[in-house]
Amino acid sequence: MHLPSVITVTLVAALCAGCGGDKHEGHDHAAAEELPAVAVTVWAERTELFMEYQPLIVGRESRFAAHVTAMPSFAAVTSGSVTLTLAYADGERITRTADAPTNPGIFRPNITPTKAGPCTMTMSVAGPQVTEAFAVGPCAAYADEAAARAAMADEAEVPGRIAYLKEQQWKTEFATVVVAERELQDGVRATGEIRAAAGRDARLGAPAAGRVTLIEPTPLLGTAIARGQVLARVAPPIAAGGDRATVVADVRAGQAEVEAARAAVARAERLIADQAAPTRTLDEARTRLEIAEARLAGGRGRLAELDRSAGGGGGGRSFQVRAPIAGTLVAIEVATGESVEEGQSLLTVVDLDRVWLVASVFEPDVPKVEGARGAWFTIDGYDEPFVVDDRTGRLITVGRVIDPRTRTVPVIFEVDNAAGRLRIGNFTRVLIATGPPRRALAIPESAIVDDAGAAVAYVMVEGEAFERRPLRLGVRSNGWVEVIGGVAAGEHVVTRGAYEIKLMSASGAVPAHGHVH
Repeated sequence: MHLPSVITVTLVAALCAGCGGDKHEGHDHAAAEELPAVAVTVWAERTELFMEYQPLIVGRESRFAAHVTAMPSFAAVTSGSVTLTLAYADGERITRTADAPTNPGIFRPNITPTKAGPCTMTMSVAGPQVTEAFAVGPCAAYADEAAARAAMADEAEVPGRIAYLKEQQWKTEFATVVVAERELQDGVRATGEIRAAAGRDARLGAPAAGRVTLIEPTPLLGTAIARGQVLARVAPPIAAGGDRATVVADVRAGQAEVEAARAAVARAERLIADQAAPTRTLDEARTRLEIAEARLAGGRGRLAELDRSAGGGGGGRSFQVRAPIAGTLVAIEVATGESVEEGQSLLTVVDLDRVWLVASVFEPDVPKVEGARGAWFTIDGYDEPFVVDDRTGRLITVGRVIDPRTRTVPVIFEVDNAAGRLRIGNFTRVLIATGPPRRALAIPESAIVDDAGAAVAYVMVEGEAFERRPLRLGVRSNGWVEVIGGVAAGEHVVTRGAYEIKLMSASGAVPAHGHVH
């Protein structure tokens, strides 16, 4: 049998006079003369049992309402069966089974005692959601109603309790955490930002002025990019005066210059052969021929490029724009067909596998973070903080220049981002660890409620009853807060749903105890 982590047993003495036979959220309000109910709360590792039942009287059927909650989701168990066993000291047992819940989460294994005396209860739950065995604890069966009233006469409703029924908990975001010791580290608080690590981002600019063409298919933002991958091409414009008629005229002029230069070379060769001219005359003629041939080749090339463009081939001379690093495409700043200037930014690629956490630490706290090795930071939208330690990151630098406007110094950590949850520009709340870790009683930051300037927590003392506890707090570390006073180890503090309980407290609602649901 799986033993529960905590058991609470309460004899609920308050009656709900005037409730009549109304039903509220599955709770049956019976007559005022009815005996007060017994409430039992048992927490197991993955299941919570809150059960109310009528006092056990010989020969009278006692009604049970067993509320079974699956944890950590805090969802009502809606299928399966429960088996309740009542065991007397002499070994006699009475067992009853509820094959299905009568309402979502509520099972009713009613039982009739056969004799008076001390007893113990156990309950097992079997179904697709949970399978659990509970040691409910000691109980007592009474000979008659008078004996039951006499035994329960001294019990009184505990003042200050706040009622928040199981049916309400199941319909909202609700969760609790057991108060326990945890390893905490003191630290310096700061704000920060996620940035691209130095050398891990590349802004691709136009290599020349011209018309840009993105590769097909056009890459989408967030696409993984390989190093050296072609992302765009830039075709420079044809030089001024580059209409076809002008280019054709330039080619013909070039042809004429080449023919004239060739004739000059031939004439120089004859003169030198006849010893009628110096050798340098031939050298000069050959140089003019080379220049003329180069100009003709350039003109023919421009004409061919112009003809290919006019034919719709899109060919011609162009520059490729390649990614210098592997990473993620995070910006596309141009469209196909757009004219760009040389150096104009076209695309941005960032390697997001490792990023920088840049924390702004106020000047008086800078000496405390020198040599820091760890930090925690939170980002809106994520429930759990991100951890920077020897496994997930490292300290890059503590800045040496103070910002004259904010009086802060940048403290930079490199952080592993293989999961891709961190995005460039994320705003963060940072706690930079200082000093050695130590163990202390702690609760999650989400359990702390600001109530008129006071830090309080709401403790589940039994399944549907809560208490407001003022807190004395210590250090904060990795989403946890040291508790110096207000709660004790083993108690269950509300981490989700505390605001709703606070509203219930303000409404002055009276707990609906004393009645079996």
